[in-house]
Amino acid sequence: MLHGSMRTQEENRQPSNPEPCVSCGGQLTRKNPYLYQCTSCKRTYYISANRTHKVSVQVSAGRLIVLCAGIVMAITVVAMAGYQWYTGRLVASASRFSVVFRDFLMEVYEKPVAEISSEDLENIRYLKIEKEKKYRFTYSFEDYYDDRDAKSFARTLQVIEVAGKKEDFSPTNVQYFTGLTRLELYTEGWENYILPENNMLRGIVCVDGLSKYGNPQFFTAINPDTLEEVAILGTGERKDFSFLEYLQGVKRLVLSEVNLEDGEILDDFKELEELYLYYVGMKEEEATEIIEEFLSLSSLKHFYIEGKTAWYITKEQWANWEETYGNRILLERK
Repeated sequence: MLHGSMRTQEENRQPSNPEPCVSCGGQLTRKNPYLYQCTSCKRTYYISANRTHKVSVQVSAGRLIVLCAGIVMAITVVAMAGYQWYTGRLVASASRFSVVFRDFLMEVYEKPVAEISSEDLENIRYLKIEKEKKYRFTYSFEDYYDDRDAKSFARTLQVIEVAGKKEDFSPTNVQYFTGLTRLELYTEGWENYILPENNMLRGIVCVDGLSKYGNPQFFTAINPDTLEEVAILGTGERKDFSFLEYLQGVKRLVLSEVNLEDGEILDDFKELEELYLYYVGMKEEEATEIIEEFLSLSSLKHFYIEGKTAWYITKEQWANWEETYGNRILLERK
């Protein structure tokens, strides 16, 4: 009698109108004092042990397997997407470089080119590229402009030669070496190169800028706040020197095997301190006037000229310049 009474009290404490099924909204039927089941989707629920009227989900084994399978599938999809993104990034990274640059970099860093990061490339501070039978890369992780003697810096240099056809070499790859402070290009067509964006270059040496595929933007990418010296070598057939307008802030300028017809091309070089002319071409009757234009630059401290043109100047005229400019400019000719 007592037992029956207790069971009746227990049943009275159960919710008479449980909430509808959260999956389909169907009606829940009571299976035992603590278990309910949806009449539509057969999902099962239980009443929490604290006897409150809270309805909690009880997932059956079959549904648990389906749920786990869904989770595994979702993880697989994410993993595949992540792998595709990662491999895509590696392919994009590797495809930046031409065959010659790729082989050079893999030897420098001793790892696949796809794993070479922008931080790795930034560590190269000095780079010289030459082309004879092979492409010859001379590089250093040290700054050419740090306070040290030439022999000390030479000990930091490393050389790698790479065999490759002209079509296997892309001069645009230089743009990825963002940490360079000095760049020397002893290959044809420096106009084809692309300088790094936001570079820190202090010195540029380039040979033979003539190319029908030339890139007129080469010197537009210089950093006027850092660039100090430029050497233009071997451009004897060049007629257009408009690129010099981007170099007006340099302190040291070297011109070699260049035909000069007008001394006014350097008039706007207000900070030029050193001018070196090697085997430059001038008409004999115009040489004195052109050189006089250069010597009149108020910032100039050192003038050097070597080659045939140097001797178009008479001894008397040279002596006159030494007397006029000698207390301000070191004049040398050879």
